[in-house]
Amino acid sequence: MRIAVAALSIALLLPPGAAQAADAAALKVLGFSPDGRYFGFMQYGPQWDAGRMQTEIVVIDVSRDRFVQGVPLRVTADMRDDSTSDNIEPVLKKFLAYAERRAASLLSAHKISKPGTLLARDAEARPGEHSSGSEMPPKGEGTAALAAKHPVLGELKLKLETKTMDWPKTSRNGTHKEAGSCAEEMDPEKGVAFRLTLDQGARSIVLQDDKTIPASRNCTIGYGIVEVHAFDRPDGKVTLAVVLGMHTRGFEGADRVFLAVTKVLDR
Repeated sequence: MRIAVAALSIALLLPPGAAQAADAAALKVLGFSPDGRYFGFMQYGPQWDAGRMQTEIVVIDVSRDRFVQGVPLRVTADMRDDSTSDNIEPVLKKFLAYAERRAASLLSAHKISKPGTLLARDAEARPGEHSSGSEMPPKGEGTAALAAKHPVLGELKLKLETKTMDWPKTSRNGTHKEAGSCAEEMDPEKGVAFRLTLDQGARSIVLQDDKTIPASRNCTIGYGIVEVHAFDRPDGKVTLAVVLGMHTRGFEGADRVFLAVTKVLDR
């Protein structure tokens, strides 16, 4: 297996539209730092039309709900000529182990070592599965509402609402060719943004309310809640990480990738 480490970029697993069919990435949560300040996850899968495997490792600074410097870390590898869906899993497992070794310094620098607790998951989204083309998981982007329960926080109800707005053209991290092509190629269709809220008893918290669409999301056409993770911090607070699935424009259909919204909650 030939391994190549691609250039780092501030983007979510954005598949080059002209190179791939519809792909659904799989999700692996890497955990939290011991103080709950950082949260990490990996998204990965084979991309058959491109003849390669790809993974991205993401670490988020929860205090800012932003990527840390130097991520996402993207690692790719050419697939063997005889690779099929029947024999890809053992090779993919070795590739993921290699990718985590490549990310060891990043994960160590932010002390990503604590698993936290999975509070809820949308089973129909099947976030642990990767697929391509017609094998796209049904409802693969997730659900609009998900309930969870935390031993101290109590009953939690998450609600995701989508809204349309103009496609992005640039971002603070530089011009994105994908953003420009969204406005041109998907006109008159608008871009899709979201508002994510958390109801905790009588308290309602806005976790995120997009005012613009970050160019790094590419041509996003749908969102859904996939998983909810929590970490009990030593300071008595709780770090919450809500993983969303996104459907973005692909070459022959919608691609499924992930993003995470994080928040520190008082008990």
